[in-house]
Amino acid sequence: MDGALIRIRDGAISLVAFDHHPFPVEVTGWIRHYLSGTAGGLSALEHWGDLENLMARTETLLLERLLSMSGLMPEEIHGAGTHGITAFHRPSPHRAPWAKRSAEPEELPGISLQIANPYPLAQRFRIPVVFDFRRADVSRKGEGAPLASLFHRAVFSDLHEPRAFLNLGGIANLTYLPALSDPETGMIAFDTGPGNMLLDLHVSRMTHGRETFDREGQRSAGGQVRRSVLSFILDDPWFALPPPKSTGREEWGEERLDSLISHLSLHEAVEETDLLASLAEATACSIQKGLEWLSPKPCLLIAGGGGTRNPDLMGRIARIANIPVRPSEAFGWPAQAIEPMAFAYLAALSLSGRPGSLPGTTGADAPVLTGAVAPPPDGSLPARLQEIREAADIHLPFPDRANPLPFPLPGSGSPVF
Repeated sequence: MDGALIRIRDGAISLVAFDHHPFPVEVTGWIRHYLSGTAGGLSALEHWGDLENLMARTETLLLERLLSMSGLMPEEIHGAGTHGITAFHRPSPHRAPWAKRSAEPEELPGISLQIANPYPLAQRFRIPVVFDFRRADVSRKGEGAPLASLFHRAVFSDLHEPRAFLNLGGIANLTYLPALSDPETGMIAFDTGPGNMLLDLHVSRMTHGRETFDREGQRSAGGQVRRSVLSFILDDPWFALPPPKSTGREEWGEERLDSLISHLSLHEAVEETDLLASLAEATACSIQKGLEWLSPKPCLLIAGGGGTRNPDLMGRIARIANIPVRPSEAFGWPAQAIEPMAFAYLAALSLSGRPGSLPGTTGADAPVLTGAVAPPPDGSLPARLQEIREAADIHLPFPDRANPLPFPLPGSGSPVF
C-alpha cells in the first residue's frame, strides 16, 4: 500500500511525504486468492470485511508514519482519500441476472466495487475521508476509470508541447495532455490494457508464490518474444474500441492467463522466460495502440506506477512507441507516489465541490463529483467543508477551476433534507 501527503498552495501541488507498506507474501497471496473469486457464499462476505479491516489498519499506520516523517500534527490535515482495492469492475450496462429468460430483459447499470473501510481513518485523525471514487462516474454512464487524469494535467502539462502520462499499474492507462496554449484540443484518458498484471501473475505461479513480480525485468529480458502469445492477446477486439474505455482484472487476470496457457499447450511449447518476454512485449504493443488515438502525437511520454521499476518493460515501450519516455522521477515525483497523490488530490476536489472526472476522461455524460465522505466523529463536517471550499477557491491549480459542475452548488438558504 502506498500513501502520500500533499500540499496545495497558490496553484501548485507539492509532495510533503511519501511512504509505502509492503505486505508479507502470505498476505499478498491471500488477497490475490480472494480477489480471484474462488471464495463463495457467506465466507466471501466475511473475507471482504476482513480485507476492509486490514486496509483500514494499514492506512492508519501509514498515515501515522507520514505525519511523523513530515512533522505535521493530525489537526493540520484537511482530509484524506482512500481508493481501496478494486474487487470488481464492469462499467457497461448489462442484463439483469434474474431476467435472462424474459422476452424483454431488464438492463442494469455498470458496476465498480472497491474494498475499503474509511471510518477508522476518519475517527482516528478526526478528518473527512473520501472513498468509493468510481461509482458516481459509472452512474453517469462513465467508465469509472481512469480517475487520476486531472492530477496528471495539473502537474505534468506543458505550455507549448502535447504530452501523455502513462500509468503502469496492474492495468495500464494513458492521459493525453494537450499543450496548455492549445484550447481547441481536449484532454482524454483511457485504459490501454494489461500493464503488470499478467506478468505479475505468471511470476507468482512460476515461483509458487515466493515472488510476486519480475524484479527489474530480469526474467523477461532473457526471453524471446513469441508471435503466438502476442496474437492471442492483441487480437482481442477490445483494443480496437475507441476511448474512453476501461478494463480490469475481469479481463486480464487469472482467467485470461489460464486461457493463454491452455491455448499454448495445444499449439506451441513456450519457455517460461519467453512467455514473460512476450507478455512484456504485448503490454508495450497495447500501449502503442493506445497512443494511436492521440492527435497531435505527444512529444513526450511520462511514466509512473510500479511498472517503471522494470527497465525491460520501459525499454520495450520506448522502442515500440518511438517517442521519448521519461519516468516521473525526472520531474521530481517518485513513480509509486503518483497514484496516492492523485487520490489525495481527488479527495481535495470532492471535498471542495469540484468534479474529479470529465466526459473526455471517462465517457460520463457530464463532469462528475466523485466519492462518498466518511465524516469526522465530532460533527465538524459542515465547517470543514466550508473551510476546504474557501481554500480551494484560492489554491487549486487552474485546470480544475476551469471545469465547473453542470449544476449550481447549494447556496446559503435554509437547509432541506
